[in-house]
Amino acid sequence: MEHPDWPAFVFAVVSNPDDDTARLVAADFLEECGDPDRATFIRLQVELARQEAMGEGKSLNADELRKKERAFLGPLSMFPSFWAAEECPELVRVSFRERNGGSPLGDVQVTGAGRLTWRRGFIESVSCDAATWFRHGLAVRKRQPIRHVSLEACDDLTRDDWYRGFPSLKQLQSVTLRTPQPPAMLPWVAAHLRGTEVTSQPL
Repeated sequence: MEHPDWPAFVFAVVSNPDDDTARLVAADFLEECGDPDRATFIRLQVELARQEAMGEGKSLNADELRKKERAFLGPLSMFPSFWAAEECPELVRVSFRERNGGSPLGDVQVTGAGRLTWRRGFIESVSCDAATWFRHGLAVRKRQPIRHVSLEACDDLTRDDWYRGFPSLKQLQSVTLRTPQPPAMLPWVAAHLRGTEVTSQPL
């Protein structure tokens, strides 16, 4: 969304990630500004999360909401790819492959969108290599209410790299280190991220 007022709505969501009102107000703004698809997506994910929180995640209404959600997030939909590229250009790449004898723009290819998880209309979880997150994580967190980060290629980093990267991980709900073997630095990382659940997961 390229609108001078949009950052204020994003700031409200990021500042109060548990407040659905901020998300629904953002949805209203998007609809007023000509993006009804994103507005509808936010509203249906917010409603689905509410249904699940009330213990009605297996109701017919929740099933209908999931069906609508799949129309936005399913493999045949381009919505998540383009929304991800717009919201997280540091993590999602857009390229153009020219077809032989075809359009000069060719095919649009979006890579990295599958590493982002949408919840309640915004990106909540990210999976990427640690060096990339350390370079761009703070910028991404200013635009999205990120709560969970899964990091790969952790063994390639020095302690100095980690010290520079810790600010991008602070106050997250969880950080997962994905490595072939349980990382020896796990207790050390956890000690620097008090209040954040730090775990490891094999690749």
